[in-house]
Amino acid sequence: MDTNQLWKERFQSHIKMVSRYMRLIFNDHLAFAMIFFVAAFAYFYQAWLETVPDTFPVEWIVVGIVGALLTYSPVRTFFKEADTVFLLPVENKLRPYVRNAVIYSFVMQSYWIAIALFALAPLYLQIYDNVSASYILVMIVFALVVKVGNLFATWFMQKTRDIRYHYFDIGIRFVVNGFIMYFLAIGVPYFALIGSLLIIGVCFLNYHNLYKGSTLPWDRLIDQEDAKLQFFYRIANMSTDVPDLKRKPKKRHGLVRLVTGRMPIRRKQTFTYLYAITFIRSGDYFGMYLRLVALALFFVFWVPAFWGKVLFAVLFLFMSGFQFIAIYNHHRTVEWLRLYPVTVDVRRKAVHQLILVIMVVQVVITTIGFVWASDWLNALIYLSIAAAFTVLFEAFYVRGRIRAFKG
Repeated sequence: MDTNQLWKERFQSHIKMVSRYMRLIFNDHLAFAMIFFVAAFAYFYQAWLETVPDTFPVEWIVVGIVGALLTYSPVRTFFKEADTVFLLPVENKLRPYVRNAVIYSFVMQSYWIAIALFALAPLYLQIYDNVSASYILVMIVFALVVKVGNLFATWFMQKTRDIRYHYFDIGIRFVVNGFIMYFLAIGVPYFALIGSLLIIGVCFLNYHNLYKGSTLPWDRLIDQEDAKLQFFYRIANMSTDVPDLKRKPKKRHGLVRLVTGRMPIRRKQTFTYLYAITFIRSGDYFGMYLRLVALALFFVFWVPAFWGKVLFAVLFLFMSGFQFIAIYNHHRTVEWLRLYPVTVDVRRKAVHQLILVIMVVQVVITTIGFVWASDWLNALIYLSIAAAFTVLFEAFYVRGRIRAFKG
């Protein structure tokens, strides 16, 4: 078996799948919202830099963000369930396959490290005004070299099933990576070089004690690959239908009882009850909603200008309403829902009500944030703008999108 050719085939299949879904994700209003978000963030980021104090701990920001990106170094293998049968006999010939997997993982994860350091560069150069801009390139190159060591350390660690070793390895590497980035940030690369030698030592220990002479944990690697694939599917499912998405609901009994406890048991409330439980128990929707609300509050407190706060708050309000329209098709493969003795209008009305409620809750939370971050008058101005936007968005945009769905 030519495992190098096998990698090429799986890599091409993966790129084809990702590109197809990315076109669908960014072929809607979400693309415009993201471009608008990046432009607005850059503008207010530049305005914030003019007011940042010289004592701002930018080096610890670099340690936290870049250190975490260096430590999180999974190797994408594209292994499938059938590989436990067909690839297990040729495990000793998978060296080219694993090499390509490490190279691919390095390239994809290096983008995030470079983006993070370039995004932090204006803040870093504002605090360390005696450092040249070319030093940022030195930090990026050094970080990428350290990333290679983290990737190999992670891969060598895969052969142990003891979760304690995994947590210990992550903790040690995060401390060492933070050590490296801290001394790079303060301009002492010699100590950072010592930290890189420690990463090499971790790689050697993982290889000698765990990897050498052991077989690959196929079930674990396949589960990890499936988890990464399902994570991408959940993101894509917010904008389009993903037939390969596996639904894994969460219990959250207390929250379900709180929301549905006073809900009347009537025929017209059938889908209201169903979609409320779906929103709470599905990790796709409730988790995304909490993150969007948290980001809205972050920008309300971070952006200095009042209209900038309003801009970001309304933008995340739009993203919340836009993302959860897809809940209408969440149960599209459950045929027995068609047996409900209720009309399609009842189902559509339930989605309208759910989106209206989650947007109103977000408006209330961000209004409280405006009270803390600004004053009562500005909070009332935002409340009136957000309330008008919510009503118009739900009445026109959501109604049109839902009526376009079949069934």
